[in-house]
Amino acid sequence: AAMKWGQLGGAMRAAVSASPLAAAAAATTFIAPLALRSPSSAEAFFARKPMSSNASEARIPLQGLSVKMFQYEICPFCNKIKTVMDYCKVPYDTVEVNPLSKAQLSFTKELPEDHVAHKYKKVPLTMVGEELVADSPVILDKLLQLVAADASGNKDLEMLCKSANDDEVKKWVVFADKELAVLLFPNLTRTFAESYEAFGYVHDVPGFSFVDKMANQWMGATAMWLAQGKIKKKYNITDERKALHECIGRWTSAIGSKDFLGGSSPNLADLCVFGTLRSLEGFATHREILAQTDVGPWYERMGKAVGPRNGARSSRT
Repeated sequence: AAMKWGQLGGAMRAAVSASPLAAAAAATTFIAPLALRSPSSAEAFFARKPMSSNASEARIPLQGLSVKMFQYEICPFCNKIKTVMDYCKVPYDTVEVNPLSKAQLSFTKELPEDHVAHKYKKVPLTMVGEELVADSPVILDKLLQLVAADASGNKDLEMLCKSANDDEVKKWVVFADKELAVLLFPNLTRTFAESYEAFGYVHDVPGFSFVDKMANQWMGATAMWLAQGKIKKKYNITDERKALHECIGRWTSAIGSKDFLGGSSPNLADLCVFGTLRSLEGFATHREILAQTDVGPWYERMGKAVGPRNGARSSRT
């Protein structure tokens, strides 16, 4: 009888645990050439509708413009942008980019050479109406400008847009990008098992073939695991877990006894920090920081304030 897929997966995980480098070598030899093939149009331009994409649910129509974001599901910068749109009830689509081939971004090579996104191979990359916007701070500014234009009469959104100009809020927005997000990579890749877990999200992408999924999980996990030391050296990180806990401790100290840094409702810094941490949901790292730091109560309040995320990751527990 043929081996069941669950048994096959268990056997493969056992092989990874026993000899991760050998497993990665095998994946490179046998799987990578197939994964890097030219994908079909359906695979290359897979777009998932968000749970909150119904226009009738949107408080802010964003002046009627559509939003499509090219992303990695576990990217903290992508999750930051999605969190702001979720909070503002802005409808949007996501396109999952294959981390190995980046085929979904191949269209950027056809852009004019003076275009900011010419040959751009990073995420997030976002279409706002007909405008292609690169780099998460720039995307965030663009979205907030559009939200502000339609926020009249909505106190929470008016406060959110106003907070973007506050120096203290700006400091914590930068903190989310330059300090907190930097620590997530080495914490997700402390061991090969954790790296392998991090790339498990590819199995939930219907636009990826079976070969794409296996190649990305094995090769991606190996590459991340091997790069961990270089990242720690680059950012002068000695103990990544301790550094993450201390970083989160600074954030919770800034909140103090308030519900949010913004007081009774979230400001832009709240959303950016929450979105960055939300990229960890379902992983051992996320469970640990909720259990071993003081961030849990704030994080729970933020989850209720932001509302449904784009595509619940039901396979993670």
